[in-house]
Amino acid sequence: MDKKRIYLLLTALFSMFLLLSCAVTENRDSELQYAEKTQDDLVLQFIGKNFDQLRSEMAVGEGKVLTRLATLLAIKEENKQRFYALSRNNFNQLFVSSETTSAELLANLHREMRLAKIF
Repeated sequence: MDKKRIYLLLTALFSMFLLLSCAVTENRDSELQYAEKTQDDLVLQFIGKNFDQLRSEMAVGEGKVLTRLATLLAIKEENKQRFYALSRNNFNQLFVSSETTSAELLANLHREMRLAKIF
């Protein structure tokens, strides 16, 4: 084979491997996004079904529904007390008005948890 053919063959092989690696990365990212979306959907559904009780429990920082929410959010055991305190101490940032929706509560909760580094 001459150098030109070898060069073309190597270029084709390199391109093929590059495209395959991008496809694998994209699939993993898509799967992670799907898993996160599915988990948020479950949490959102839970919040919607238990909104009034959750609001009451978050105001005082304790209760069965709040404990279940912490579990659904996959909060580590060592961070749960901080999470309960955050729900009580940051209640007005979580429920910004009497019209706060489940989706707004979840977004506000994610924001406050990020700021407090509760995972």
